[in-house]
Amino acid sequence: MKSTRRSVTLALAVALVCGASIGIGLSQELVERIIARVNDGLVTQSDYDKRLALATKSANVAVPSDEMRLATLEDMIKEHLLEDRAKEMSVSATDEEIQAAVDRVKEQYNLKSDADFEAALQGSGMTKDDLRRQMKQTITLQKVIGREVTSRLDLSDDALRVEYERRKEQFYAIPESAHVAELVLKFNPNDPEGRAQAAAKIEDLQNQVKGGKAFADLVKENSEGNTKSRGGDLGTVTKGELVEALDAGIFVNPPAEYPAPVLTPDSIHWFHVTDRKPAGFKPFADVKEDLKRRISDDLYEKRFGEYMDRLRREAFVKIFDPTLAKLDEKKPAAS
Repeated sequence: MKSTRRSVTLALAVALVCGASIGIGLSQELVERIIARVNDGLVTQSDYDKRLALATKSANVAVPSDEMRLATLEDMIKEHLLEDRAKEMSVSATDEEIQAAVDRVKEQYNLKSDADFEAALQGSGMTKDDLRRQMKQTITLQKVIGREVTSRLDLSDDALRVEYERRKEQFYAIPESAHVAELVLKFNPNDPEGRAQAAAKIEDLQNQVKGGKAFADLVKENSEGNTKSRGGDLGTVTKGELVEALDAGIFVNPPAEYPAPVLTPDSIHWFHVTDRKPAGFKPFADVKEDLKRRISDDLYEKRFGEYMDRLRREAFVKIFDPTLAKLDEKKPAAS
């Protein structure tokens, strides 16, 4: 790390020694409390309070949790680290980029006139200069991250194929499927004789199919199910889609065109199963773009975390607020 990162002006050194606050002259009048120092940059109490208030409002909670308090500070520390890196890389936002970002904000919120824009800013407690400064910082930090993190993500076909093999069970599995038609006979669950009659009728219908009778015709003549009018057609059914008993009756092993009828408490179901397809996986070519998005998100989070951890290790970071310092010490170490 460059020695200039550790340099502190005399005024700042005095402030840090005297209770981590900035004073005026020798009057020791408290003007601003310092929450943390990042290299030569400071996280002040007022800036921190504003950010914490925004985070609390965004989370729709009355009182911020310890986790939110620490996360807010960590975000501000990251911003300081990225700003320092931007200076080292001579990276900044151009006036054209800033104006384009401001124009996008106006378009997003449908702010047609300058008066509408001014009113919206005033309602947010901001000025045009505040917004431009915010946009400049955001664009600059995005450029740093783009060069240092995003551009180095490996999304080549070779890397994608490795991830495809690793994740296909989780994301791209295709269950076994079959085209199914049903014939349903119903009975009173408290009527054993009715159940026996339904079973005998199914046996007779099975013999009629063996004799050449069309299953769909038998359904239209005899079924009491909702699919009677369309010859019992259920369409394509995937394994696990129906209730367990019916599912097990359809996807028997070895496969059968006319599996054994399935008896339920108040009905008997006989299936005609065709066009059965085994379980498999969606082809790599079909899922490549989806996989790329998944990898990009996951890999970005991992690489960004590693990058920020490295910047922080190489920087001088000191948290002066006792409560936040303890929370920072207790947080889990990066893996």
